[in-house]
Amino acid sequence: MSSRFSKLASLYSRLEDTPSYNSRRKKLSEFFSSRSPPDVKVAAYLTLGSIGASYEDTELGIAEKMAVRAVADAYGSGEKKVKKLLEKRGDLGDAAALLNEKKRSTLTISDVRSKLIKIKKASGEDSQKKKMELLSSLLQDAPSNESRFIVRIALGNLRIGVGEQMLLDAFAEAFAGGSSHKSEVEDGYNKCTDIGLLGESLAKHGLSSAKRFSITLGRPVRAMLAQRVDKVSDILEKIQSDELAVEEKYDGERVQVHKDGNRIILFSRHLNDITSQFPDIAEALKKSIKRKKAVLDGEIVGYRKGDFLSFQKLMQRRRKYDVSEYSEKVPAAVFLFDMIYLNGNSLLKKPYPSRRKALEKSVNESGMVHIAKRNVSSDFEKIREFFQKSVDKGLEGIIVKSTAKDSVYQPGNRGWLWIKWKKEYSEGMRETFDLAVVGSYHGRGSRAGHFGALLCAAFNPKKDRFETFTKVGTGFTDESFSSLQKLLKKHRARKKPESVVVENDMEPDVYYEPGLVIEVFGAEITRSPSHTAFRKKGKGLALRFPRFQRVRRDKGPEDATTIMEIKRIKDGK
Repeated sequence: MSSRFSKLASLYSRLEDTPSYNSRRKKLSEFFSSRSPPDVKVAAYLTLGSIGASYEDTELGIAEKMAVRAVADAYGSGEKKVKKLLEKRGDLGDAAALLNEKKRSTLTISDVRSKLIKIKKASGEDSQKKKMELLSSLLQDAPSNESRFIVRIALGNLRIGVGEQMLLDAFAEAFAGGSSHKSEVEDGYNKCTDIGLLGESLAKHGLSSAKRFSITLGRPVRAMLAQRVDKVSDILEKIQSDELAVEEKYDGERVQVHKDGNRIILFSRHLNDITSQFPDIAEALKKSIKRKKAVLDGEIVGYRKGDFLSFQKLMQRRRKYDVSEYSEKVPAAVFLFDMIYLNGNSLLKKPYPSRRKALEKSVNESGMVHIAKRNVSSDFEKIREFFQKSVDKGLEGIIVKSTAKDSVYQPGNRGWLWIKWKKEYSEGMRETFDLAVVGSYHGRGSRAGHFGALLCAAFNPKKDRFETFTKVGTGFTDESFSSLQKLLKKHRARKKPESVVVENDMEPDVYYEPGLVIEVFGAEITRSPSHTAFRKKGKGLALRFPRFQRVRRDKGPEDATTIMEIKRIKDGK
């Protein structure tokens, strides 16, 4: 029988009041180790503020206005009273808890998820009314503390400061013999990408089960990533291979293509299903891929008559409505560069040359479907020439890949088998960083009433937290400024998120839950007592002369530049 949801809500309350990473991990591991495998699965989803795996559509379709009505209806309060409490507390979950006088409930962990799934599935005429009524009914069944977290989960913002990395750490502690085995647990997750399924398997079978996961049609693996170097000559030191494969680097939307018969699913780098946003690409791939079952890796780019369009232009295609109209306005193509599954067999452990050969044999190129251009050579001058040709075509640069026997595909790993070299590096330009926005400062003058600067952080995957790296106040156009204002609203937090580390003298006027990622240029990395990224001896790493470049809608907060990457760039390694 499923555990009472009250036990999970009690855990969330304790986590809110526990600042120490190790203490929070211990509380999580103790909770999971005492649950049945099915409860581990469901609790894992809920603890990330979701009802399912990250690659599934888990949006409940509950807006704050609807949730306010549900709270008012559940507890017989007027909407005005709920809104006043919301304004005062800054959190609708807290408002619900204050209005709720119920003392006991029999809700189980599985009950809560099942009822939230019903809310998600409510459709048809009056679907919004149905969702509101279902949420109201669930809240009526829940006592005060439970209602607090049910509302937050329904709104997609649990606010307990637990991310995937901390959960994986807790799984290692609870089921795999300790944190020393986290890398093996994480490797299993990089292939499985279903946090609940992984937790359930570990609870049943222990660490050995993490090693059994492989690629499966319809369930994406995490994308393999490329390292970067300070000097182009460092490539030869890092990649130990007789020959190097050099591919064009595209500035677009990373995509993992799953073909199962006539069905095509497109997954983004952040594991979201983006098929509906690129129906023309999906249809073209259906015709171009000659195999019945396959998984391919590639990049969707804006592409018109042989010319590459900007990333920002392509992002206009990331929409729910007017898809056909924007398919014509912003034509796109996909450039495929890897094959990792073929007709029932995983190719993850095959070397790169074998995977590339399989790709070339499996795809017929067309106007929308291309195989990434490349050159294979042991002559470094030819690599330089290929780089220059790529830049001349308007591309970002190149990806250099090992052709050695060990050049396997490593899901979620940023190793030295792939190295990126961009035109910014060769021209001695400033570095670019993808950073999570964690705070903002009030503007003055023309920006009065809006943000004046954004506090940005790098990701520390070992501690599953975000450490401040820079304060960005320049580079915004009127259009990007307006867009950021809207995007930031849904991430606003009533207090400093537990996963964010900020020094007192950098305290922002407004905090945000890490969620929005922006690309930032910077001229120099220095040590500063005001920032917390890779902090040593009272000083953290800080980016000087930062300038906003663009919003990275294709990246989630845990895809942000890591503190280790920043340290390597500073040290020139």
